[in-house]
Amino acid sequence: MDLADDYEMLEPIGRGGMGVVYKARQVSLKRLVALKMLGPHASAFPDIAERLRLEAEAAGSLHHPHIVTIYETGERAGHPSSAWN
Repeated sequence: MDLADDYEMLEPIGRGGMGVVYKARQVSLKRLVALKMLGPHASAFPDIAERLRLEAEAAGSLHHPHIVTIYETGERAGHPSSAWN
């Protein structure tokens, strides 16, 4: 799934060793999200992309007011990505 069609990146809000987190707008649902994207260097390693997917899967199974909600995971512009509240 390519997330590119449904998210408008507004501004970077954090950077780490594996990628960047952007403040983004989910166009279809008109809501703000955090869009976590692996950088090109990290995307080249399948184990890192798998780690992002597993992180999103684990977070998606949690339901607590102090834990962010995962909306979806996929790819944006060829880079593994996930959208969070």
